[in-house]
Amino acid sequence: MSLESLLPSPYEALAIVMMALITYATRIVGYAVLSRVKLSSRTFAMLEASPCCVMVSIAAPYFMTTDVVMLLSLTVAVLVALRFNFAITVIAAVAFNALLNHAEAFL
Repeated sequence: MSLESLLPSPYEALAIVMMALITYATRIVGYAVLSRVKLSSRTFAMLEASPCCVMVSIAAPYFMTTDVVMLLSLTVAVLVALRFNFAITVIAAVAFNALLNHAEAFL
């Protein structure tokens, strides 16, 4: 497998950059609009909790599996999340999943 096959094509790279910019823009626009509005404490609490709800709704279906590799990777993610921040948790979980999938290919 060559290094070139692992890198994204120029169109894929452009798509990744555009998705990142659009995602960032939606966050900035929301902040800019809501920074001028007086929010009730209840609305503020709901907005503060929204990212967690979204992350749980994305991750929850993966817990409903019989795939041992996935369940072990999720366990590692939960344990790492208890001690470290989100970025380290994602990196650790993805790396552990890749390691298990790589090891599984040799068994």
